[in-house]
Amino acid sequence: MSVSKKTRQGQSWRGKVAMVPGLIAFRGKAGDNKPHKHWAHQMVVGLGNPVEVRVGQACYAGTSLLIPAGTIHQLQTARVLCLYADPTHNICKTLLPQAMAQNIPIIKLDGTPGMEQLIQLNSTDDLQAALEDFRKTCTCSVSRQDNRFQPVVEVLRSELMHGREPSRTVLAELAHLSSSRFSHWFSEQAGLPFRSYKKWLKLLLAFELSQSLSLTDAAMTAGFSDQAHFCRAAMEAFGVNSTTIKQLLSEK
Repeated sequence: MSVSKKTRQGQSWRGKVAMVPGLIAFRGKAGDNKPHKHWAHQMVVGLGNPVEVRVGQACYAGTSLLIPAGTIHQLQTARVLCLYADPTHNICKTLLPQAMAQNIPIIKLDGTPGMEQLIQLNSTDDLQAALEDFRKTCTCSVSRQDNRFQPVVEVLRSELMHGREPSRTVLAELAHLSSSRFSHWFSEQAGLPFRSYKKWLKLLLAFELSQSLSLTDAAMTAGFSDQAHFCRAAMEAFGVNSTTIKQLLSEK
C-alpha cells in the first residue's frame, strides 16, 4: 500500500505500509511528527542517509536505530525503513535482547545479528509479502517467557476482536494468579503494563478496521469511547494524526 499524505504540519509522509500480526512496516519518506512514544519497539533504518531521532534536547544518529517502547522521541524527516514490533513478538526475543541490555534511550543497531533480514524488507516492491516472510523467520529457539502468557494474550486479542472489554479477573484466573499479582506478572512478561498493552492492541485493531469502516466506526468497534479518544491515542503513539495513518494503510 502506498500513498502521499500531507500532515497538519505540512511535510508529507510518502511510502508503503504493511501489517501482519505483531508487526507494522513503513518504507518511504517519514514526514512531520510530534514528540510521541509507542507501545511497540521501533527499528529504523536509513535509506541512503543516516537516521536522526530527537529525545528531548539530545539528537541520536546512525544508519539503523532502535527506539525502545515508551521512549518519547521525534523522528526527523528522511527516507527510512521502519519496523514496529509488538513487545511480545518473537523478534523481540531474538534480535533485541543484546541491544536492549545497553539501557540507553536510543540504541544503534549497526552490526546487530539479524539486521540483514530486516534490511531485506527494502529489497522488494511487495512490502506485504516481504513482511510475511520476515515474520516467519522470527523464531525463538530459547524463550524465557512463561508458557501461561501466550494463551492470555490470545484471549485478550480475541475479546477485543469481538468488541468485548477483556476482564482482568478472567485473564488472571487463566494464568492461575490473583488480580493483584496478575498486573505485575503481565508487565514482566510483556514489557508493558496491561493497560498500555491493551491500548496498543486496540489501536492496531482500529486501524485494521479503518480500511473498511469510517474512523468513527472503527474506533468504536475497537473499544475506544469515541473517535476523539482514538485520535488522541494515535497521536500519542505515532506522532501523526489518525487520518494520515488510515491513508497510509488503505490507499494504493
